[in-house]
Amino acid sequence: MSDDIQLNNIQSALDAGAGLSAMKAAELGNLNNSFPYVLLPEGYRYEGKEDILPAPLRKRGGTTLNDAASFIAVVNDQKGEATRLYSTISPPTFTAVFNDVAAQPGWRDHTAKYNAPLSPEWKTWVAASGRQQSQADFAQFIETNLPDIAEPVGATVLEVARTLEAKKKVNFASSLRLSDGSTQFTYEEDVQGSAQKGQLKVPEVFVLAIPVFENGDLWRVEAQLRYRIADGGKLTIWYELVRPHKVIEAAVKELRTTIATETGLPILVGSPS
Repeated sequence: MSDDIQLNNIQSALDAGAGLSAMKAAELGNLNNSFPYVLLPEGYRYEGKEDILPAPLRKRGGTTLNDAASFIAVVNDQKGEATRLYSTISPPTFTAVFNDVAAQPGWRDHTAKYNAPLSPEWKTWVAASGRQQSQADFAQFIETNLPDIAEPVGATVLEVARTLEAKKKVNFASSLRLSDGSTQFTYEEDVQGSAQKGQLKVPEVFVLAIPVFENGDLWRVEAQLRYRIADGGKLTIWYELVRPHKVIEAAVKELRTTIATETGLPILVGSPS
């Protein structure tokens, strides 16, 4: 290799080193000195190495909670000036963003969520609402879920359920709404070869006391009895919950009040994008 070529290569290396030094000086003015970094020549990619530190340089990540008390505890532990709370009704959600927009823009990647899961009792009664059933099936459903019925008293409802199950082979002829709000069914039953008439009184409205959300307070939910007497005297019976969506709405609003009071933070209606 000639001396001129060798000198040119040496000079190129020195120029590259000088450029890299200038880059390093410029970068050091902008980067946090405690942040691991790699300096590469032009055309290469810069890659942060925060993952080799004993702990992250800032808080990030998400937490999902299963009840309001846990959500409140996490919010109170992590909240700061940049914390914002959001809530929606459909579906019921509560979200805390701890590094939201405040005096300065925030990364919005440090969050806690409480999705207010519906209780098993709520799911059971909503799923069967409006579903037409035979006497025996309806009676079995009522007896299985009897602890959820607050009005009328359990003994009365249990008696109705067992009577419905016992009279599944009779022919119903008519129904009459009584002054106390109940419905009286008239039926014919074959007893030892002779037809005998009987009556069955059932409540037209019954009231549930069930939690809307898991581990939540009990809520009053009305259910209206519905029925159909088909040709041949067969009785089909079911119930319909009265405006269950309004019960969820009220339950979410009550939770908003509780969470806002316990955390000292206002709740914004909506969700962070």
